[in-house]
Amino acid sequence: MAKEGMVLDGKYEILKEIGRGGMSIVYLARDNRLNKQWAVKEIKNDGSKSAETLLKGLEREANILKNVDHPVLPRIVDIINQKGIIYVVMDFIEGTNLAEVLKEEGAQPQDKVIEWGRQLASALDYLHSMNPPIIYRDMKPSNVMLKPEGGVKLIDFGTAKEYTIENNADTTALGTRGYAAPEQFGDAQGRGLYKTDARTDIYNLGATLYHIVTGKNPCEPPYEMKPIRQWNPALSTGLEKIILKCTQPNPNDRYQSCSELLYALDHYTELDDSYRRANKKKMTLFAVSAALTIVAAATTIVGYTGIKRIENENYTAYIESGNEAKAEGDYRQAADEYKSAFDLIGEESEAYVKYIDLYIDSEHDVNEEGVSQLSLEDGLNVIANRIKNGYGNVDKQNEVLYKMGITYFVELEDYSAATQYFRMVDENDEDYGELAAYYGSISLILSSTNVDVSELMQNVDGFASYNISRFSNDDEEKFVNYETLGRIYTTYIQTEGVAEKAEETMTQALEDLDEYTGEDASKYLYSYNDSLSVIYETLAEEKEDETYYDMAVQACQNVINQIPADVLGTNSNNENVQAYNRAYVIKMCKIAEIYGIKGDYDEAVSIYEEAEGIIGKDSDYSNRIYAEHLNYIYEYLEDIESDPEQWTEAQAVMILTVYEEGSSVKNITNNATWAKRMATMEKLKSHDYSVSTEGTEEDSTAEDGAAGISEQMGE
Repeated sequence: MAKEGMVLDGKYEILKEIGRGGMSIVYLARDNRLNKQWAVKEIKNDGSKSAETLLKGLEREANILKNVDHPVLPRIVDIINQKGIIYVVMDFIEGTNLAEVLKEEGAQPQDKVIEWGRQLASALDYLHSMNPPIIYRDMKPSNVMLKPEGGVKLIDFGTAKEYTIENNADTTALGTRGYAAPEQFGDAQGRGLYKTDARTDIYNLGATLYHIVTGKNPCEPPYEMKPIRQWNPALSTGLEKIILKCTQPNPNDRYQSCSELLYALDHYTELDDSYRRANKKKMTLFAVSAALTIVAAATTIVGYTGIKRIENENYTAYIESGNEAKAEGDYRQAADEYKSAFDLIGEESEAYVKYIDLYIDSEHDVNEEGVSQLSLEDGLNVIANRIKNGYGNVDKQNEVLYKMGITYFVELEDYSAATQYFRMVDENDEDYGELAAYYGSISLILSSTNVDVSELMQNVDGFASYNISRFSNDDEEKFVNYETLGRIYTTYIQTEGVAEKAEETMTQALEDLDEYTGEDASKYLYSYNDSLSVIYETLAEEKEDETYYDMAVQACQNVINQIPADVLGTNSNNENVQAYNRAYVIKMCKIAEIYGIKGDYDEAVSIYEEAEGIIGKDSDYSNRIYAEHLNYIYEYLEDIESDPEQWTEAQAVMILTVYEEGSSVKNITNNATWAKRMATMEKLKSHDYSVSTEGTEEDSTAEDGAAGISEQMGE
């Protein structure tokens, strides 16, 4: 059994136990190299038949999940065999499974159930399209995790449980009684199982939706599913028909693919009896007028034109309603409006692009609990399904394909998915063909586990030249591309020759930005200076030229100047507020570090103290400022005298003053740099020096903070 603090394979540190079953324990672990959390499933191979069965299921699960790339499906990233114990490292999925939600809350709202159904059907459709197809076979509420932001995640791909006929809630060889399709069962000994296929999963999903929307568990006797409106007459007749069709005993009577099911879920209101009655009345009127239409054939052209005009007007109205809802902060309503627009006219790109932008904006606009209204992955998944199925010929819409690629590239850094969409763009398209080709080649290289940096930089340099010459300075696309270029350059800045080309490109970016009048100019100014601060520092080290250090300091200051002053020192789960506070701390620490490199110790300490005054003690990032301040003075004193016991009283008081101030900072002991110095600081404190934490004039040993630090430290 793993213990807290145990490190697997030199990188996965066990943090705590988060769940256990009959033969496995699940832990939360941190990858100390990537600073990322994973779930680790521990299975002890005791040689028993049940352990052997479980391990075979686990192997099957690993083989399935190692190749998946879908927002509703988890990933397995590592399998470790350590002294007969198998550890499986996989995505850590926060949230609660739907079985627990049903126990606590009962039946769920219809609109939520339909959206979850869409997401799950999309995941199954993805699995069914793999080569060879994967049939999940065990869809049920306990295998569906509800994430904090509202989306769902499918779990448990093959962990076997032996079926016993007496326990009707146990997993059978191929499914769970109540949710499983008839073809998943044989006789009492499990013999005579029919062949399962995609339609089996459709039955399982229909039974799962039945349970979630009615609160009635099909695992309980008499194992039947009544029409859902017998439980709740307010439910949609359209949804009732969908669930009934999913759960037909004969597979031939069900939806034949998840693509069909997805379409039905997207248009469930059109199956409602009220909708059909309204349309029947319309058809009656149409039949009456049809004779007149035939008599006056010429008017059919005018009629068709009128219908298209109304359709276009409705499309525009949906988009305008979406724009209004977004402006009011109602992202969910806006998403519904944009979706109605591209449901109406699937071959137009505007609604798709606005839909994606909406999900991007929502992802960055979280509430105080750190939760956004919409999940970007869920939004992209909706478009991905339409592209995959050729809905409205959107798979030929180059603008939408490019938008999908650039969103996966920039927002999610999923270079594999980005490559897929960039490659779908028509290379002859005037607006997006060449641009997609550049991004596609770059994302293809970045998606590799072993990046060929030389080839990457050749592509990046070519893209930089293309970007400069292809776009005018009033085209925002140019500045989005510059932002991407800066990010890639700084990632590989230590590669020979990269810093010089990066400086040339990002300097040009600033020059071009002077002529840009878009609303996002300040955002790009922030980004470009952020990149340049790294570039200049690298050039200073490479060329041993202090002029570049001065330029790096100025670039850091330019970044700070773009940060709204009222957000600094505040605690918020809002991603933008956190990003600003983090950037301020990083840049101020970098400025202080550069002054230290240049030998200007007084100025370095002054910068730390200025930052401490601005950021305060209660920010999530306060501990870094204080820790680096303490460490800076420590290393400076260590250069003068390596043994802290030999430091003068003035020197000891100077560093203990910072230590005393920092000791009350939020989460300070969690900072590794601070923790490394604590033992020495506590030892110095035992000498009972007179330390002031108020910065008063009476305390001459620490007066003026940084002013005259060289004199106070004996230099």
